Amino acid sequence: MTKYSIKKLSLNQVLKLIIGTIIGLFVLGHLTPALAVRTQLLMHGYFQSAFCARIERSSENAYAPVYSHDNDGTVYYVKPSPVSQKELKMTSARPNRYAVQTFGLSFATMTWYD
Repeated sequence: MTKYSIKKLSLNQVLKLIIGTIIGLFVLGHLTPALAVRTQLLMHGYFQSAFCARIERSSENAYAPVYSHDNDGTVYYVKPSPVSQKELKMTSARPNRYAVQTFGLSFATMTWYD
């Protein structure tokens, strides 16, 4: 008869596991520009678009025309455009346009025209 002993994790091991998982998910979510856009969609509640939409790179300047001197950042479009449960009444934001800046990892932010 064999005995299987289950080793109970200490509090330090549990905390290391939790922190390692959070850091791992962060890095995985920002490895490529498309994953960074999908992560932003997921964090803003556009679950269907985060998993099913196409992410297409554009050649336009990310911050033009208002900040045309800033040339860092590439624009990515989400197609089809995400559908929000509530309308954006205060801004003219288009949740399908994201500026992605890459330095090691990629970070996406939603942009819009004024």
